[in-house]
Amino acid sequence: MSKADRWNIITPSLSRLVMWGASDQCRVNIPILRRLGCDVHAFIDDTVDKCSPLGEVPIYRGEHGLDIFLKGSESSELGFIIAIGNPHGAVRLRLHALMLARGLRPVSFADPTALVCQSAIFGEGLQVMPAAIIHNDVRIGQQCIVNTRALVEHDCVLEDGVEIGPGAVLCGRVHIGNRSWIGANTTILPRVRIGSNTVIGAGAVVVTDIPNDSVALGVPARVTRDNLKNE
Repeated sequence: MSKADRWNIITPSLSRLVMWGASDQCRVNIPILRRLGCDVHAFIDDTVDKCSPLGEVPIYRGEHGLDIFLKGSESSELGFIIAIGNPHGAVRLRLHALMLARGLRPVSFADPTALVCQSAIFGEGLQVMPAAIIHNDVRIGQQCIVNTRALVEHDCVLEDGVEIGPGAVLCGRVHIGNRSWIGANTTILPRVRIGSNTVIGAGAVVVTDIPNDSVALGVPARVTRDNLKNE
């Protein structure tokens, strides 16, 4: 079996893009997208007086700014990327719906050095960073981010709005709930379930299930907070 037979090449379905978010996640995405032959035609950001990360590309503020930009553009020919990292998975999902309502189309992409198995199934808005590996029969929801050198092993499930941190290892059949954030260099043992809206701290080793709305830290990981739903 050749590399082309086993690994999927994920390139944006549209080359003209609007990116919501003009900070760190945006700056990581730009060189990948350029290598994939894409151009960002506008940035949208909610921060007052935010400067464009690309001087020649305009930046607009928030939903009102998006509408101003779209007055002079054909939205059906524009793809969009939500360049906002966690703990803001819920924000990515909300903005995903907003952009869809404006007629823009979500795109997914993976750095050319990443490996995404042909049998993996992923939702709209997937972002895969350099040297990440997504293995056999993984299922990924909408607006997920898999960061540099992360390993998502066979049969894992990532629900909507999940982010996997750099160097994290998800062993086989791990299940990550909606909007959860797995910190850098975390290891999650096989068949462990992580709840929704949950944060696993960097370097943790998770050996048992972690409930919804929690923060878990350490080796082995233990719940240190269980009230994130109220924040």
